[in-house]
Amino acid sequence: MKYTFDQVPNILKRIEDRLDKIEKILLERIQNEFTDIEFIGAMEACKILKISLPTLYSKVSLREVPFYKKGNRLHFSKVELLEWIQEGKKSSLAEINEKGKDFIKNMEKNKWR
Repeated sequence: MKYTFDQVPNILKRIEDRLDKIEKILLERIQNEFTDIEFIGAMEACKILKISLPTLYSKVSLREVPFYKKGNRLHFSKVELLEWIQEGKKSSLAEINEKGKDFIKNMEKNKWR
C-alpha cells in the first residue's frame, strides 16, 4: 500500500495506539501470573504430594521436587508441584497404541516422498 506524506502522522498515531494496547495487555498478563503464584510451606506441600516431611526433605536435598529457598525457609509453588506430579504420568496401553499407529502412518507417508 502506498501512503502520502500527509497520511504518515495518522498512520503513526494508529500504530502507537495499537502498541499501547498490546503493552497494556501484556502488562496485565504478567501481573496476573505473579498473583496466581501461591507459595506454600513444607507441611502443605507434604499434603499435596501425600508424602511425609522427612521424605519431602529428602526429595529437596536430591533436587527431585521443585522448591525455593530463602534463608533457612523452604517455599513451594502449588502450581509447580501439581505440574511436577503430572510430569510423572505414565501412558496407558491405549495411548501407546495410538502413538504407534500415528508413527506408522507418518512413516508410510514419508516412504513415498
